[in-house]
Amino acid sequence: MKSQINLWRFKHIGIAIWTYLNQPLFDAQKPMIWETKRFWYLYKIQLLENCFQKDGTSQTHYTQ
Repeated sequence: MKSQINLWRFKHIGIAIWTYLNQPLFDAQKPMIWETKRFWYLYKIQLLENCFQKDGTSQTHYTQ
């Protein structure tokens, strides 16, 4: 169980680093965030907002 949590964290940290490095440099609507702590804070907020917007119903769950 603990190894699954570590893999989940590693995956999400890797995605966050990739998102940080691929920020648009000269976009007036969404300026680049240079400070990593601020980026990490805003990234977590955006991740939570995306999770709340997703449909919570399971496609594989069924009742007999």
